Amino acid sequence: MEKGQFPPPYASQVVQNNISYQAPQVAFQNQPAPMATVYPAPAPQMQFTTAAQPAFVPATAPMAQPAIQMVPAPAPAPDAVIIPARMTTVAGRMKCQYCQKEVVTEMKYVNGMMVWAICASLGFLGIWPCCLIPFCVDGCKDVEHSCPHCKTIIHVHKRM
Repeated sequence: MEKGQFPPPYASQVVQNNISYQAPQVAFQNQPAPMATVYPAPAPQMQFTTAAQPAFVPATAPMAQPAIQMVPAPAPAPDAVIIPARMTTVAGRMKCQYCQKEVVTEMKYVNGMMVWAICASLGFLGIWPCCLIPFCVDGCKDVEHSCPHCKTIIHVHKRM
């Protein structure tokens, strides 16, 4: 079967489930091919000259340009502000604000408000033997981060 210029003819009546209706007519149109855009070449540049030079100097001729002086970018300030990492329940690397050394903090668990709140709530509920459990669980305690060199407390992560 050879393909022609036109699509094959279709029936104008379509019957489905004993209902007949008129099929919509679709007109096929040939689409124009995309056209390439051609831009004209730039004209050579003209330069005004004195009587000693020729009247027309093409753009490709070397021209004297002013000297450009390269200036190096300024170095970052040595007293740059370092934002410390958010200290939570894990040891963190930071610069100690007291001894100015880059350290990994030491952690120590201390009893805080959450331990006492859980103990009091278990006591009010009448569970007397279990009210001392929060004092043994590190997940309920506050975390003190300290510098291993100067032993000062850098940050306290409070649970409550």
